[in-house]
Amino acid sequence: MFYYFYQICIAVFLVQGISIPFLVALSGWLWWRQSRRLEVLKSELKVAPSRGFKPGEIPGLILKSLPKLKPLKCGNCGGGVLLRETETFCPYCETRGPLPEDYAEANALRVEVRKLYASAVRHWRAANVLTFRPARWFFLLMIFAEPLALFPVVLVGSNLFRDTWADRSLESLGETASLFIMLAAFLGFIVWMVVFIYLAAAGKSLRRNLPVVPVFEKEARGVETASCRTCGGAIEYDAGAFACVCDYCNVENFRVRFTRRERARSEQLKTRTKSALFGAMEIIEEFEGTFFFVLFFLALASVLLVLVYAIKNH
Repeated sequence: MFYYFYQICIAVFLVQGISIPFLVALSGWLWWRQSRRLEVLKSELKVAPSRGFKPGEIPGLILKSLPKLKPLKCGNCGGGVLLRETETFCPYCETRGPLPEDYAEANALRVEVRKLYASAVRHWRAANVLTFRPARWFFLLMIFAEPLALFPVVLVGSNLFRDTWADRSLESLGETASLFIMLAAFLGFIVWMVVFIYLAAAGKSLRRNLPVVPVFEKEARGVETASCRTCGGAIEYDAGAFACVCDYCNVENFRVRFTRRERARSEQLKTRTKSALFGAMEIIEEFEGTFFFVLFFLALASVLLVLVYAIKNH
């Protein structure tokens, strides 16, 4: 049993040294990419208050003055037009026209907010895992596992078992290469202990910065009834829909007041979601930056020490 445990430990011992250059490059690229995304999001949040409007900023009298329903008719033939994703379409003369401003903005905001919310939830979950107490316990456990478990097992096993896959692999590489790999593994053993110390400390300090992700209100189900503004016939539309087609005159009835309120609500939710996304991304960026810089400077210091030692003993 100890033989197989030794095989695992020697593999981890070698890999954690050899993998340092690749991890430095990978973590540096991830940190740089996250930093650029944070800069873009930060600039968007700075200009967010100047765009759109909030529900509290819409005077009630203006909302009341807007029609509840408004029939959409073709400017060419006067027939009822149908709403499409990017335009209005007249089924009689096939004239295409622009969408009502609030309808287009409200639809686009709904899609954008859903995407932002999904991204915020993903980043929040990652930040939550990195700062969660069991994650910090894992980092602390690894700090002590390196000198108290991994290194002693490798040291004892290397004296007990001589002809293992690790010995054969190192011998096939030659004396110089095997010496370099073992030196890198030993330096990696020290570097990883320090990295785990910094990650544990970062997790504890960043936990209180974890943002609260806005909660989406569930869209109302069922239907609402009203009278068509063109023919007076009864119409039914989904509670969350912006418009519906009258079954009697085939005219699209646009819900003006409701769409204006939804546009304002989506603008506010968009800003709140971006703020939560920024907070979660900032925590992840801190972890990536901590990992990269600690690993980079420790690896660089180790290389410089080896070079100084080699020069002095040359």
